[in-house]
Amino acid sequence: MNLNILEEDKEKLKLELKGDTGTMTHLLAKRVWGEGGQAAAIREHPFMKEPAIVVVGNNPRKLLTKAATSIVANCDELKEEFRRALSK
Repeated sequence: MNLNILEEDKEKLKLELKGDTGTMTHLLAKRVWGEGGQAAAIREHPFMKEPAIVVVGNNPRKLLTKAATSIVANCDELKEEFRRALSK
């Protein structure tokens, strides 16, 4: 997945996620809200544009990084749960 910054200032960041189906943008947006920011997943047209996310808040790069880190931590936990369940 490639990230392309479309717009950025100190309180807004708009990223295009090439190769995403919309799943990651929606998940990231939900997690950004949990970090105290505001975010929206955007999909203008499924065949014409790549999915994007707009993050608004104080330091949107930090908000997005915290959201992504949280997702990775949850995936690591899930992987460990699967490993334990399947090793029985």
